Amino acid sequence: MRKKENIVFLSGLLCTEMVWEEVAKELEDNFNVSIISFKGCDSIEMMANKVLNTAPKKFILIGHSMGGRVALEVFKTEPKRVLKLGLFNTGVHPKSEAELIVRRKLLDLAKTKGIKAVGKQWLPPMLSEESLKNSLLLNKLEKMILSYSVDEFLKQIGALINRPDSQSILSTVDISTLLLSATEDKWSSILQHEKMQDFLKDSTLSVIENASHMAPVEQPKLVAKAIINFL
Repeated sequence: MRKKENIVFLSGLLCTEMVWEEVAKELEDNFNVSIISFKGCDSIEMMANKVLNTAPKKFILIGHSMGGRVALEVFKTEPKRVLKLGLFNTGVHPKSEAELIVRRKLLDLAKTKGIKAVGKQWLPPMLSEESLKNSLLLNKLEKMILSYSVDEFLKQIGALINRPDSQSILSTVDISTLLLSATEDKWSSILQHEKMQDFLKDSTLSVIENASHMAPVEQPKLVAKAIINFL
């Protein structure tokens, strides 16, 4: 019997393991799957250390959104442990003034009106038109966001504002890499992922239809299929 390979999924900002659970179910017959989220972590480096302290000796590493930046930091720190890489709905660009304005507004909203108000403002732009009509999905995502405290949210935003340079890591990646974006993702667009391909030696880009920035939970079967085809 063939030994199962390990896949480690990394969650993004304000996300828990729930975002990856349906994808994991599609893969668990053929892979050992684990999911890591980052409540309590206040830097990308701290998140990467959590992964390295938790993950198996060698593993396929797939990060969503903020988790994509963490995945690159993991590779930078211990590249020989990472067999293949997945960077989903993410980016490597340095922070811009426009981004800082958006993030600071969310910080102010969290401090003055709480995490529920953050969710109401932050979540809709992260979803496709189809997902915004899915009340079951919306309830799951709203419950996920409410599982975070304001302090935990502030730590993750701080980690993103003070993030290390990820773009320089791309050119050092010498393993097969799957990039994934979605047709309605305005935060981490398809074009953004195409630009990332310019720095990678061996990459594949998969585009998910009828999804936005939260593709793994919006279209888990399509995301799982993209992973299976890649592997």
